[in-house]
Amino acid sequence: MTAGCPDSLIKEVHHFRILGEEQYNRYQRYGAEECVLQMGGLLCPTPSCGAGLLPEPGVRKIVCEPGNGIGCGFVFCRECKEEYHEEECSSFLSTQGAVAQKGYIVDENAAMQARWEEASKETIKKTTKPCPNCHIPVEKNGGCMHMKCPRPQCRFEWCWNCGLEWNRTCMGNHWFD
Repeated sequence: MTAGCPDSLIKEVHHFRILGEEQYNRYQRYGAEECVLQMGGLLCPTPSCGAGLLPEPGVRKIVCEPGNGIGCGFVFCRECKEEYHEEECSSFLSTQGAVAQKGYIVDENAAMQARWEEASKETIKKTTKPCPNCHIPVEKNGGCMHMKCPRPQCRFEWCWNCGLEWNRTCMGNHWFD
């Protein structure tokens, strides 16, 4: 699993020991989900389920089969991920829209999590600058303008002020700006 990021595949088994059980379980879950999607499968859209499914190509009626503690029994449309229907997706959604709006239930925990995640993204955007070499967010928490990318594969040394590779000009002109 590489999740679209260069160098994100963990090859050394001993690295998993430092993750802790919760993080390791998340890594395994995301890896399994990515594998299912790469194989042309899909994930059950039921929020508390998310089981990986590998249906036959062209089949529109998908059943999330319960078994072995996996699957919730939800029957849904492959195209729109809504409860299964015979009509075309767009006409089904337009006729069901009013009912779906009235019956919509907000999961307060999911809403709170989404607000925290959005706030975290905003904080990261405001308090960091991307490494000029690998583009991961880097936070400056004091000291001089000489930055060193914390990513072990990168370790690029650069100037916080101008974003260029650390050089004598930076050292002389704005070391402590």
